[in-house]
Amino acid sequence: MIRSFLAALTCVCVLILAGCANDQPSSHSFSSDLKVIKAAGEIPDRVSLEQGWSDDSRTKFWYTSQGARIVPYTWFAWLEQSDSNELFRSSQHMEMLRYLPQEASELNPAGLPIGFVAAHDKESGEVWMGMTCAACHTNQLDYKGTKLLIDGAPTLANFVLFYDRLVQALNATQKDDDKFDRFAKNVLADRYSVETAKELRQSLSTLALNSAERMVVNELPEGFPDDFTSYARLDAFGNIQNAGTAFALNDLSNNNAPSGPVSYPFLWGTHQSDVVQWNASAPNTPLIGPLARNVGEVVGVFGGLEIQEAKWWEKIIGKKIAYSSHVDIEGLGHLESMVKTLRSPVWPESVLPPVDQIKAAKGASLFAQNCQKCHQVIAREDEANHYKAKQVPVNRVGTDPVTAKNADRNCADTLILEGTKKDILGGEKFGPTSAAISIPVNGAVGIILDNPLAALEAGLRPMRTKMNAFESGKIEAVKLTKQDEDQLNLVKGLSIEGQLKKHSKVVQKSRSGDKTTTCGDSDGVLVYKARPLNGIWATAPYLHNGSVPSLWALLQKGEERPMSFWVGSREFDPIEVGFDVARGLDEFKVNNQRGEIQAGNSNRGHEYGTELSDEEKWSVVEYLKTL
Repeated sequence: MIRSFLAALTCVCVLILAGCANDQPSSHSFSSDLKVIKAAGEIPDRVSLEQGWSDDSRTKFWYTSQGARIVPYTWFAWLEQSDSNELFRSSQHMEMLRYLPQEASELNPAGLPIGFVAAHDKESGEVWMGMTCAACHTNQLDYKGTKLLIDGAPTLANFVLFYDRLVQALNATQKDDDKFDRFAKNVLADRYSVETAKELRQSLSTLALNSAERMVVNELPEGFPDDFTSYARLDAFGNIQNAGTAFALNDLSNNNAPSGPVSYPFLWGTHQSDVVQWNASAPNTPLIGPLARNVGEVVGVFGGLEIQEAKWWEKIIGKKIAYSSHVDIEGLGHLESMVKTLRSPVWPESVLPPVDQIKAAKGASLFAQNCQKCHQVIAREDEANHYKAKQVPVNRVGTDPVTAKNADRNCADTLILEGTKKDILGGEKFGPTSAAISIPVNGAVGIILDNPLAALEAGLRPMRTKMNAFESGKIEAVKLTKQDEDQLNLVKGLSIEGQLKKHSKVVQKSRSGDKTTTCGDSDGVLVYKARPLNGIWATAPYLHNGSVPSLWALLQKGEERPMSFWVGSREFDPIEVGFDVARGLDEFKVNNQRGEIQAGNSNRGHEYGTELSDEEKWSVVEYLKTL
């Protein structure tokens, strides 16, 4: 009865919202009553490239909350490192972790790195520090003293090391009296007293324990190297799965090891693709596709998803399962709007060596012969257009299969979800076990259904956003693309429930062909997505698992590619197109200590163009700089 009323109400709202013209972000996620604190250390000067955003829009993307909560904001502002009195947020420390220190401002009151944001609890008024898209999808490339900031590029950050050190700092602070006293006086300020300090210490102890539990749940199996994940990659699917199966269902043993780390994907073109994720597992259907993808992403990065048995009064109206989280759906709508308008970076010849246009022209022809069957070429003026990505079977491309296998075939107990519908509104029912990824997906649908009006607004916002809505210097009137208008017409008059049902059918259809998402299934064909390579020059290391350091190395035969190289260096190599591999913060190794290829680290496969001569390969590399 309640759901029927909401369906009718949201049906009306679609008709109203689809005609709105407010393309600029609201101030809901940006205002803060937190005191501005000076950044802890020097902030480098960086040069931003023109990618379709004004400076104001760029900053809002960096500091718009998506609802993730890691620690209370003021705690993070004053937390010291475990082994020193230096602040955890110090520029030197965050730079070592390869996050991007930034000046303090109204949007960034504690002077935190790009993507470390204030998340406001609307009910309690408490403010938490969480991460947003920009923490993982913004990068800095250094060349001869110039620091280039690339929006939407994959970070070089080491999240696992960041989180390990954060937990160590929380533990050290609650155990060490002197360290805690400094922390408490800064956090509590004029509210400091013996009693409030005692309460703070208890809260700190509880958070430290909960944070340690997350580390345990996401531990790697015995025999994996300690630095397996390291810089520039993370097993996002593994973290999302465990957020659903272990934490949301409240059974920490119901987990899978995050053993399939991937290089962070670049963001430009994400909104325009028909499917997203490295394994092409998420259809980007109008309205619901981007929203479900973003809600699922927040679930994996401290979105606080809980899946519980419904209360007795909820059961009266037919609700069996209750979903809760602190995902900021409105913020996700703003973020997706900006992602839609993000453009790929152009090779900056004012900083990097000019492209050899004669070589590049030869490379264009070779690319068309060897690469374009999978990686279509999209002209920059057409980047607003939607496209259909090529899905290549893993056994054909030959790259490391662990990510695809884990994403599709990890299993988990369904616990209280057993007997309920996987897609809530339809589809088959959960058995006692299921594909692990189906549980956080179920949670994402539950979150959307429980917030229908916010979900509609968030889903419609990017659809009605003009491609250059956030670009500086644009004063002429612009229109939506024909594809955007067509997509808006598709969703008019339909409720959020209707949109979810349509999305579910697309998902089911994608699973009913060669590709499957069945717990433990070994027969379905696994795939990886091949996307257009616009801006590929700014996204090293390469292959989905970051196992190849440069474009030049990628054009070598598998057995001739580097078997180890340093990662974490920001110094850009404009010749081979990658980062300086002679120095860095950690050494990536393809092989394990037994001399065998480490599962998850293989650099083999993708042998396209490897038969070309060296001269031809250099021409292809030169051409790739122009994309």
